[in-house]
Amino acid sequence: MLINDREILKKQLGGIQKVGDFATWEPFVRSAEQTYIIPAIGWELYNELKSLQAPNTIQETLLDQLRMAIAWFAYLEAFPHLTISIGDAGISVQTPANSQAMGKWQFVAITKEAAAKADRYLEASLSYLEKFESSFPAWKNSSAYTLSRGCLISSATEATRYFPAMQRSRRLFLNLRDYYQLAEDEFVRPILGPLYGELLAKIKAGNPILDQEAEVLQMARKAVVQYGFSQAVPYLNMNVDFRLVSETDGILNEDALSVSRLNAISQKALAEATEKAAELRNYLNANASSTVLSAYYHSGLYVEPVGAYIKRPRNNPKNPYFAL
Repeated sequence: MLINDREILKKQLGGIQKVGDFATWEPFVRSAEQTYIIPAIGWELYNELKSLQAPNTIQETLLDQLRMAIAWFAYLEAFPHLTISIGDAGISVQTPANSQAMGKWQFVAITKEAAAKADRYLEASLSYLEKFESSFPAWKNSSAYTLSRGCLISSATEATRYFPAMQRSRRLFLNLRDYYQLAEDEFVRPILGPLYGELLAKIKAGNPILDQEAEVLQMARKAVVQYGFSQAVPYLNMNVDFRLVSETDGILNEDALSVSRLNAISQKALAEATEKAAELRNYLNANASSTVLSAYYHSGLYVEPVGAYIKRPRNNPKNPYFAL
């Protein structure tokens, strides 16, 4: 594990006055790495980082950021369990001398704060990893890299750039990622044609992106984020048992957004996606040529833009009508 002793864990959880035996925390640390870290960075990079004996500066910085994320994800998973005592006599709430059980409001606030910190640190780690990806060949050759770089929206940070309501939430991004892929396949790829594969190949290879290609990517990503969200939002509060649930102050309720509110959100996102798709198509038709965005130009999808100038008809004063 990337956190394998009490001192490393305690160093990351600076606000914790006391961290006990590491054996108590080890299952939660292991669960945090398996659930959140390895799917994000891939087994290849994870095993490389775990086996480092003398990491260089770049590797050490990444390790430190990942450990912050792991520690707070572990804290998030451990928190509900460390407030209770389980033994042969059953399950009880721990109330040591001169202390009292935690209030519900405090429990909810601490849980949400821990989740926000964990998300923030993991996103920072992934941003750092993308910036110095040439220093991590194991990452570039991993299935996780292919999964993230093989699509137009690769992270919560990138999704937030085009859809601020995402708020860099890694967990929300993972819930939406399959919908983004669906949006690419069904909504954007038919517009871009062969240019879609060409741009993705450039992104994965790290090749230079031309100005016109960067503009196309920006428009395409806006359309993907909006369309993906419009398809996902009706199901975001549906669990695996097909029950609509919501959480209020730490209590799960079997209710949902009102139909009118849900439809308004979905329709707004779909309308914005359609608008962005139209902008993308217009930009492609206005800028593609045999040398610029040539894959689109020769794809059969290209439509030559209609000239803006329209000649007005001449009016004959002998006619009892006139043409505008």
